[in-house]
Amino acid sequence: MVDDVNKTIDYYITNLDFKFAMGVDADKNVKMVRKDDTKLVWAIVKKNDVEIMLQVQHSLINEVPEFKGRTAGGTFTLYISMTDTKSFYEQIKGKVEIIKDLHKTFYGAYEFAIKDLNGYILYFAQLQEDK
Repeated sequence: MVDDVNKTIDYYITNLDFKFAMGVDADKNVKMVRKDDTKLVWAIVKKNDVEIMLQVQHSLINEVPEFKGRTAGGTFTLYISMTDTKSFYEQIKGKVEIIKDLHKTFYGAYEFAIKDLNGYILYFAQLQEDK
């Protein structure tokens, strides 16, 4: 659940190098190409094998009434396993809100965490160092 699908797409593309995969406007028209003037209510952004679905709050509440009164963000986190975490960290560190700096965990992963514009926490982790 996000406050604004278009702004969230821009955030993921600009800061995290995701790509627009597809979207749906308020009239339920599927969009495979993004045009800046089209207000989307649902979309998928993609980077390599990771896909994230985004849906505007009012639309999601219509589908899942249990979300009424809830806000975007919260205690949900994404844990994204990747290679070359150190380079990705250096690439994005001035563009996003880093809440946990790059570090090596006790279980040997290199990871860091960010908070996106909707308040969601994303961990990026590399389980073993590239050779």
